[in-house]
Amino acid sequence: MKIQDLLRSTRGQMGEMDAFRALLKIAANLRTGSHSTHGLRQGPLIRTSEPLHMLEAAAKVLNDADPAIRFEAISDFLDDTSHLESGDFWIRKDACDQILQLLDRASTVRFSYSAALRPCLTHAYHGVLEGTKRRLTFCSPDPDDSHLLYDLLDVLELGATVSIVTGQPWAREELGDDLVEIVFPPLGGQRPKICELPNDTLGSLGLVKSNGGRLSAESIAIADALTHSRGHAIISLSDGALFRMVGAEPVARRNLVDSGRLRAILGAPPGIMFGGTIIKTNLIIIAPRNMHQEQIRLCDLGHPVLAQKVRRGRSEIKPGVDWSALLESARPEDRTLVRDVDIEEIYGNNLALLPDRYLNVDAKERLDEFLQKSDVAELQELVDMIRPLSMTEDDGGAYILNEASPADVNVRGYIKLPSRTITVDRAKYNKASNQQLRAGDVLLSIKGNIGIASLVPEDVPREGESEIWTAGQSMMILRPKKRIGISSLALFEYLSNATVQEYLKSLAGGATIQNLAMKDLKSFPVAVPDDEAVDAVEVGFTRRQAIFDQIEALEAKVGSVQEQTWPHNQLKREG
Repeated sequence: MKIQDLLRSTRGQMGEMDAFRALLKIAANLRTGSHSTHGLRQGPLIRTSEPLHMLEAAAKVLNDADPAIRFEAISDFLDDTSHLESGDFWIRKDACDQILQLLDRASTVRFSYSAALRPCLTHAYHGVLEGTKRRLTFCSPDPDDSHLLYDLLDVLELGATVSIVTGQPWAREELGDDLVEIVFPPLGGQRPKICELPNDTLGSLGLVKSNGGRLSAESIAIADALTHSRGHAIISLSDGALFRMVGAEPVARRNLVDSGRLRAILGAPPGIMFGGTIIKTNLIIIAPRNMHQEQIRLCDLGHPVLAQKVRRGRSEIKPGVDWSALLESARPEDRTLVRDVDIEEIYGNNLALLPDRYLNVDAKERLDEFLQKSDVAELQELVDMIRPLSMTEDDGGAYILNEASPADVNVRGYIKLPSRTITVDRAKYNKASNQQLRAGDVLLSIKGNIGIASLVPEDVPREGESEIWTAGQSMMILRPKKRIGISSLALFEYLSNATVQEYLKSLAGGATIQNLAMKDLKSFPVAVPDDEAVDAVEVGFTRRQAIFDQIEALEAKVGSVQEQTWPHNQLKREG
């Protein structure tokens, strides 16, 4: 049975998801003995009686099918079409199965937010099949989730197996008694108002209702779980929530680490859980209150052992994989797959909890071994860091800003004439002069494509000229401090090294766009070469430039030879 076939008669009358919800409501009403159109919110979309009659007939076909066929047909339909409504409304089947493995058939579970609806429904369905008594709760602030789940429970004959609460999952002040809580807050969702939050949850974040503060649904999910859950909790978080150093987010992470309840973090690539988003997902596993973790297990769910690339580069869980086994298994030799990390190392990384940062051990170990043989200083000790401000164009402005980006770095390692040019007035020109590029500056990309290093050439426009070069917001200007005297060329060579680049990238985080945090950048270790090494760097760099000259000459020669043959010799441009 395919739901799409049952809904064929409604095409052109209403959207596919609207038709599906109407079908469910009618089928639920028929099963519970209510009038078929009772509570039918899609009624105005049915312009004639014919679609309604067709939906009633389709609902009877659905109800007459075996419960297993009903469940499969509904699941398959939502797999195919849920992206039309929301990218995180209906998680993928294989990910749902893995979540249920982590539940280990728990009898009392609280599911929170839209994305937890499928695990909730599936856990309830499996409980009825197995004949086990389960007390499940589903909580979401979206009334549509509640309406949908009520109808699904009726259509699948699951009765009162799930208590449904329409409201914010964090709107509670008592300890929950569920064995497990599944909390899938919306990634980048609407920020709740401080005045609405319980006092104990706010207090754990160092906030009070009378004060402002930046909050996210993800930070509140962590705080609520630590404050109000007795048992295990599994929370899905974006990279940004594990990395950013703004608002309450670092406080929430510190509380999580200090609690001793952080058992594991499973990092999943885009598409593994939510098919309609490019955002990475991390599953935070929190232990019960009476357990204390000495180490935190970090796992890469996108590792080739666990996942495979399918169409359009999307990752998919390999057959036979069991995420729950990763929590119990002995530590494998491959530390890029699973690694147990001490709390001290977490603190040493500014409480950043991104799995990639700790699993990319090869680059870090190679770099550490090199640094042990070198004089080392933090980057902030060697350079002044200038973070460019955003500049907007002024019509008729008398001054020209050429704004450099990572795309303007040429193969030689220099910034070429920036491709973005804007005109500004005198006030903005004065402001831009604070971030004007100077000969000897080193640029480093800290947003988007992380770690691209480049040199500012000697022939860059000087101060006071009406046309100057600046840098875009994705770049950081590193200007060597005169009193330190580190070679710009040596710094460029170090930052552009493949191992250093790999390690830099592992420090980045962000939900959709990767960023390097200022705290990480300032404390980034830099090997300081002696005079002999600097001389060798300069000789090697000069030799490379000479080779590039030869390459350009050969490329020009190739073009010249090509122009002498058909059809190029007859299709030359005039002038």
